[in-house]
Amino acid sequence: MLAEYYTGDETNLLAICNTLGFDELQKLKQLKEIPFIFTKEEIEDGVDVFPIEFLNIRQHHKAHYGDDILKDIEISKENLRHQLEFEFRSKLIHLRRQYLQLKDKHLEALILSAVPTLVPIIGGLIYLKDLNYNDTQHMFNVVSEGYGIDVQVLKEIHDIRKGKAKIKKDKEQYIRELIRVLTDIGEIVDHLKVTE
Repeated sequence: MLAEYYTGDETNLLAICNTLGFDELQKLKQLKEIPFIFTKEEIEDGVDVFPIEFLNIRQHHKAHYGDDILKDIEISKENLRHQLEFEFRSKLIHLRRQYLQLKDKHLEALILSAVPTLVPIIGGLIYLKDLNYNDTQHMFNVVSEGYGIDVQVLKEIHDIRKGKAKIKKDKEQYIRELIRVLTDIGEIVDHLKVTE
C-alpha cells in the first residue's frame, strides 16, 4: 500500500510492504521521495506503542495504491491517554529547557514550532472524548470547549504561521502562555479516565 498523510505542517508518504528486507530497502532507496516504511505486521504491533502517530495517520491519510489497511486501525484510548500524558509533559520539559538556552532572537522560532508539534497530539485529546473537528482552527475551539482550557495562544501562533497575523506581544508572554497550556493539559490528561 502507498499512501500520503498530513501531520502538523507537512505531508509524508507511507509505504506498507508485505515483506521488508534489505533487498526491498535497496529498491526503495532509488525513489525521489523517501516514504516512511512499515510492514503490515509492524502497523498492527506498533499501534499500542505509537497510538498518537497511528491515529493521525488513520485520520489524515489518502491511499494511492493497494488495499487501505490504515482506515481500520484500532486505537486503544488507554494507550493513547498514556502517550498523550508523556508527550505533553515531554513538550513542557523541552519548552522550558529551550527557553533557558535560547537567546531572544531565537525565541520566535521556538514559539512558531509549537503548533505543528502539538497539532497531532491535540487531535489525540479530541479523539479521547469522541469529539470532531473540521480544520486546525476548529480543533483548538473543540479542545478548549471539550476540556475547559484556554488555548488562545495556539490559535494566535497558528495564524502567525499561516501569515494571517503578526507577533503582537512580547515573545516571553507567548512562552509563558505555552507553558501554562502544556502544564494544564498535562494535569488534565493525568487525571482523565477513559473508556474504550
